[in-house]
Amino acid sequence: MTYIALVLWGLLMIAAAFYTQRARHPEAKPLAAYLIFITLFSAVAFFLFGSFTFLLEAAGWTGLLESWPGSLFFLATVFLPAFVIARWQLKKPPRRPRMP
Repeated sequence: MTYIALVLWGLLMIAAAFYTQRARHPEAKPLAAYLIFITLFSAVAFFLFGSFTFLLEAAGWTGLLESWPGSLFFLATVFLPAFVIARWQLKKPPRRPRMP
């Protein structure tokens, strides 16, 4: 399960390079938009993956992850919220520097 998640995460990071170029705010710089997206996506996905794994182990339901539908549902509940939050941040306009 963890290897599948890592492979999916790597593929999403490659795809994010192309996605952020198209979806970023017009005033945001391309590299900054990509770095913001992957940082936030990775942080949220890491937190959700760890939290949900802990909850499944505590409840004794880790057997659900042995089937493809259970694994896909688990990964969707991890990666979809992470994508939505990272996309929300990507669409925001960049902050202006404060005047001295």
